Amino acid sequence: MFDPLQLLYQSLPWATTLSLIALGEMMLERSGLVNLGLEGMLYFSASLASLFSLYYGSPYYGIVGGILGGVLLATIYVVAVIFLKADQIVVGLTIVFLGIGVGDLVGNIIGGLLAPSFTRVSTRLVFPFFSLLLVPILLYYILYHSWYGYAIRAVGEDIHKSYTLGIPVTKIRVLMALLGGIFSGIAGSYFILGPLAGRWTAGRTLGWGWIALGIVILGYWHPLGIVIASVILSLLYTYRPLLQAWGVPAAFSDAVPYIAVILSLIGVSWLYNKLGVKPPAAVWVR
Repeated sequence: MFDPLQLLYQSLPWATTLSLIALGEMMLERSGLVNLGLEGMLYFSASLASLFSLYYGSPYYGIVGGILGGVLLATIYVVAVIFLKADQIVVGLTIVFLGIGVGDLVGNIIGGLLAPSFTRVSTRLVFPFFSLLLVPILLYYILYHSWYGYAIRAVGEDIHKSYTLGIPVTKIRVLMALLGGIFSGIAGSYFILGPLAGRWTAGRTLGWGWIALGIVILGYWHPLGIVIASVILSLLYTYRPLLQAWGVPAAFSDAVPYIAVILSLIGVSWLYNKLGVKPPAAVWVR
């Protein structure tokens, strides 16, 4: 029997992961940069979280490992894009391949062993509360009700005027990139140690980073919009077994979330264009 509440509960782990990654990327894009390397950051963080949890015998050490992985790749992005002025698209794609490659190497060290994971329901619910409620509210307050939020958005709209106003552009962008790394690290850690119960499988997180990039656009670079988009796409992902039970081929049902993102982006882009809605102006400016 179809139970909407049960479906919503089952979708929470996926919504938690997507929301965290997308919120971190939103803050970076609000400062005028884009990181296409989310896919690699999530993959590497998940593998490192599994290794740390297995080695130290606690999923909380896994969280630390995941954050270290996310921050490490974010630091590479910071050095290459912000300080060396390398092309952000090229650097982002490089991080994708680097994160997946090194993540697979870490996965070989794990060797299929089951890492300690978050087994208590109460503990697992802390992450959705953190990702879908607490963090979005905090980021909303920072962006729209604090001087620092105004500074972030100013940098994302016009970097030259921001310099003129004395806003620390470089400092803000570095902090936003590192924040994105932290969020990706937590998301990857929760993904592997929560819903996947500590079992590392090569390729398991592939596709989620790209979906998160789409969610930032679907959510109009706003914390509330990102949470809504994350929940909707997670419901579609959770709905896949029901589609298969109704005779839909497994290959097609597995692709439903990705198809939904593509079609939604096409529709939303058209709508944004009609309404004159635009992303932060400096995002694609070199």
